[in-house]
Amino acid sequence: MLTHRALGRDLDQLRIAVIDNKRPMLAVMRAMLAAIGTGRIETFESPTEALDAMRSDVPDVVIAASAMQPLSGCALVKTMRRAGGEPLCFVPAVIMSAHARPSNVEDALKAGAHQVLVLPTSASTLYRRLDWLLNDDRPYVLADGHYVIAGIEERLSLSCQRPTYMWPRSGGPLATALHDDELKAAKHEPADVPGAQPRVARS
Repeated sequence: MLTHRALGRDLDQLRIAVIDNKRPMLAVMRAMLAAIGTGRIETFESPTEALDAMRSDVPDVVIAASAMQPLSGCALVKTMRRAGGEPLCFVPAVIMSAHARPSNVEDALKAGAHQVLVLPTSASTLYRRLDWLLNDDRPYVLADGHYVIAGIEERLSLSCQRPTYMWPRSGGPLATALHDDELKAAKHEPADVPGAQPRVARS
């Protein structure tokens, strides 16, 4: 079974590559990753330079901005996922974006990303996302010459078919119950990973 490179690793053992055209954002991400105890952090302003560097010195996790030039975050991840690009094609990837539109999330997951990290974020949220990622044992499958996460097309299809409900007025008993359920669900499943399985704690 083809699982991602960082599965089961400890946070302080990880080498993480962060890619963004914006230098201030790279500094923010470096500071947060250092604060939560990440082992080694490398930053790149150019996605093409990052690809060249990562092919020879492969990271354990990639965190890439969605909007970049000359390659978007999705294009970078899809390039990473090309068959024959081992071991880089099995490195887990997170796309970070200030826009959480369903179409953006769908594009990122179809490109081969594991998660979409919505900005702005916090060190605690980043820690939870990485902890989830290190326990995410969904395998890769080969589709049209690129590796993607198994079952992602089916999960996205089911997500798109969910009915739309009118949200109850705040303060009513149904609104309170729904709010409580949403809070409980948020503790166990990233909202932007359709069909993700509950995290299994490492022993």
